[in-house]
Amino acid sequence: MKVTNVRFIERDYYKNMMVANGDHEMTESQIEKILDASSQSWADLTFRFFDNGSVIIIDNHTELQVPLKELKGAASDFFIKQRIKMIRANLEAKISQSA
Repeated sequence: MKVTNVRFIERDYYKNMMVANGDHEMTESQIEKILDASSQSWADLTFRFFDNGSVIIIDNHTELQVPLKELKGAASDFFIKQRIKMIRANLEAKISQSA
């Protein structure tokens, strides 16, 4: 069974969003200051996607599994986008094989 591991680091996710979606230019130093000022603890997860459609999510801080239904915010968004990306790649591979 094929397994694809994808790491999600919440702080990096928000940093990339701020850089990509910034209406006004902020320096990397300014972005870092904003993120460092946050009092929240950032999620660090590893998603193990299996070719049968199942997924295991590991919290890299605690090394415990995280139930899919407990994903919130950016982690949930990341998971959905990864799943769509993988489904699309799978469908494109099947189309190219049949052509």
